[in-house]
Amino acid sequence: MTTINDVDLDNGTVNVAEYSQTNAALAGLKEKYAVLPDVNTPAGYELAKAGIKELTSFRTSLEDARKRVKEPFLQAGKIIDAEAKRITAELVALEDPLKAAKKEVDDRKERERQERIARLQVKVDAIKAMPAQVRGQSSAKISEMLDRVGEIDAMHDFYDLTKEAVAARQEALDELTRMLTERLTFEAAEEERRALEAQNAELRRQQEAQQAELQRQQEELQRQQRELQDQREAIERERAALNPAPAAQEPAPAPAAAVAQAEPIPAAKPKKTDNRQWRAVVTDKSALIAAIAAGYGTEDLLIIDQAALDSLANDARQNLELAGVRAEPVPAAA
Repeated sequence: MTTINDVDLDNGTVNVAEYSQTNAALAGLKEKYAVLPDVNTPAGYELAKAGIKELTSFRTSLEDARKRVKEPFLQAGKIIDAEAKRITAELVALEDPLKAAKKEVDDRKERERQERIARLQVKVDAIKAMPAQVRGQSSAKISEMLDRVGEIDAMHDFYDLTKEAVAARQEALDELTRMLTERLTFEAAEEERRALEAQNAELRRQQEAQQAELQRQQEELQRQQRELQDQREAIERERAALNPAPAAQEPAPAPAAAVAQAEPIPAAKPKKTDNRQWRAVVTDKSALIAAIAAGYGTEDLLIIDQAALDSLANDARQNLELAGVRAEPVPAAA
């Protein structure tokens, strides 16, 4: 009987008598049947037939030996497999409860990890939502939120989601910084706009007050002019009543001196014509109003009117005599 000792596993050889015998006969068989006989001839045909029979005998003997030699090894393999299976089953029976217990702990830890991640994800999402809470609000609110985000410890409080927390915190800081810059610019523009509106409103108020005062002064001047005109008319009536008109008389002869003065006088050298335009400059409005009220103006100058004043200045020029007003030439550039 062939044993495991007859098999050389390292060199891949086996010590079987039939194998050795057949292997020894191979050299002679190779030489004997090296040339294929001509099977078309009776001698060649018989030679081929005898060769097949001989080689078949060697081959079948070798196959029978292989099966016989291998059978113990097959049985040993089955025994080996069965024993291994039995031992494995007993090991599995011991291993399975341990694996089940370990799996229960692992599953619990995984559930806890997932729950922790879910809670941390809520905190990460809250960081991402912080800029939206102050969008459109004042710069003070945005600055306060910027401080709150800056105080978040993303490196130590988020464990499994540290990377996500750090990214969310930085994104929130960047967005809040942009929002703060835009809001400060907007608030500065709004402050400037409100200041300009207040300034314009004050200017309008002052203009309205000046117009109202001017209207009041003009109305007062008109009232004084009416009173003055009434007084003049009353004085004229009294004067007419006290001094009736004298009868018409022959004109008295002119004195000699007057006749002498009437003699033609040599014409003086003509002065250079001044074609410049003149204008009136009000230096004292109160004095002007008083002068108009006292009747020192003209029929056209019943109220303070710049066009009428300019007309007087252009006519009288340096000879203009009206309280609170002076005449001056209009500059060529004007």
